Amino acid sequence: MRALAAVLALLATFAFAQDARPPGRVALVIGNGAYKDAPLPNAPNDAADMAGALQASGFTVIRRDNASLRDMQLALREFGDRLGRGSVGLFYFAGHGVQVRGRNYLVPVDADIAREDEVSFSALDLAAVLEKMDTARNPLNLVILDACRNNPFATRFQLAAPGLAQIDAPAGTLIAFATAPGSVAADGSGRNGLYTHHLLREMARPGAPIEEVFKGVRAGVRRDSAGKQVPWESTSLEAGFAFREAPRPAPKTVAAAAPAGRGATRAAPASLGAPPVFARGDSWKYRARNLLNGTERSFSLRVRDIKGDQVFYDNGNVTDVVGNAIKGRSADRATTYTPASILYAFPLQAGSGWNFSFLQDSEGRLYDVEGSIKVIGEEEVEVPAGRMRALRIERVARWRERGKENAGVNTMTYWYSSAAKRAVAFDNRNASSRGKVFVNERVELEAYDVR
Repeated sequence: MRALAAVLALLATFAFAQDARPPGRVALVIGNGAYKDAPLPNAPNDAADMAGALQASGFTVIRRDNASLRDMQLALREFGDRLGRGSVGLFYFAGHGVQVRGRNYLVPVDADIAREDEVSFSALDLAAVLEKMDTARNPLNLVILDACRNNPFATRFQLAAPGLAQIDAPAGTLIAFATAPGSVAADGSGRNGLYTHHLLREMARPGAPIEEVFKGVRAGVRRDSAGKQVPWESTSLEAGFAFREAPRPAPKTVAAAAPAGRGATRAAPASLGAPPVFARGDSWKYRARNLLNGTERSFSLRVRDIKGDQVFYDNGNVTDVVGNAIKGRSADRATTYTPASILYAFPLQAGSGWNFSFLQDSEGRLYDVEGSIKVIGEEEVEVPAGRMRALRIERVARWRERGKENAGVNTMTYWYSSAAKRAVAFDNRNASSRGKVFVNERVELEAYDVR
């Protein structure tokens, strides 16, 4: 855990960021794939990626992979205990699901079912999930089921009806099915199932209403399956909801230029997305506020040298020529990134995005990291160093320690200014795959001096 905390601190040093998210979002994510007779290789991947996307949207996530019936029941209890009257609740299941006599059941990996009448006491009744949400009396609940796979017990008995049964959503609830009632969904040939692949993409749209998210999913799945799979929802929602906050509108006017420093205002450069040209002596001072305990700290960066395609800083950090992290130091621990940990790919343009992956080596502890970045658009940012135009960038990085159970997601939002050559503000949130928040920090530029 000490090593993990050091890794998280290093991430903050390189100006990774994440929006402060609204409180009260709680999710239970289950991915069951290790079935003895009918395995689903994509289901744990679906759950892992969904957990990361939900954490990026401000959810506290309870996650279980390849869960037994007892595991699922205990997780559901924990989920219900965390829901409050003001919470948004979300339940996601990827795995086998069956219907028996009009009731839907989610199948645990340890299910030993020889006859259809055994399903009711060997699998989790979807009604139990809805009842747990109803007990919380919270205003908005989402149930997402990528579970309409083929019958996992086909060699033992035939189900009277395929897929899942139609069900009416209780008040304040949306229930989303990967395919229409009585139909079967595809597991997919890539990392994710077809349904979850499109759902993850649509969830990332800033400000998209929940209804529009599932419309986009339905269109994408129907197109890619040539009409064989058509997702379906039952909804009784009365309140609006979006997974990601809409971009804040930027004012049309641009402030006039003024000297750099505390309280100063800078004009927009000719191109906000232009790459930096670092020079020896360039320096920046930041203020970081810990949103978990309210403490503050300050740190500074100064370019000491530039050699070839690497920039060296006086605190021991090394980046490439545009600011992507290659090496870093935090307290007594050094970290290297192979290839560089990507923050920027120039020129930055609103709407552009890219994927990345790298190996993080923290003095022998290895972390595989992969994720995606998207440039949202121009905004005006007020920080102690002044008010300036910047490009808002969102970054989601999923990490897992090799040989260990440590895994999670680092979600970030940062505002890049080509005038300052770096991000002028960033929010950083890092949490484990089980929902424990390690870092929640707001960092702002206090002063800078660049050539």
